[in-house]
Amino acid sequence: MQPTIQGNRQPICLQAIAKDIVVLLGKSHVLEILYLLKKSHSSIRFNELKRKISITSTTLSRRLEELVKVGLLEREAYPEVPIRVEYSLSDKGYELGLILGTLFEWMGENYASE
Repeated sequence: MQPTIQGNRQPICLQAIAKDIVVLLGKSHVLEILYLLKKSHSSIRFNELKRKISITSTTLSRRLEELVKVGLLEREAYPEVPIRVEYSLSDKGYELGLILGTLFEWMGENYASE
């Protein structure tokens, strides 16, 4: 399926931000992070995510930072000692979770037995 280019304007799927998000979704642990946050229905602390996913602190920090940067997650830091940081899905992240859920259902129906 080829997107049509109208005038000089590229469709969103060919623009840099869309490509960046697709690349990000393909990185290790990103789908797991989004799944856990959607499933929790609330914010999750860094160490709780780390315990639930087999991931190093460095990789988790990078992935969370990337997800916050593109607007899929919200980060809230509380001025406590030690500092408490919680992550939750943004509105965009929640909407993406709904779309991914539909995609995963389709994959289960079409590829589960292979």
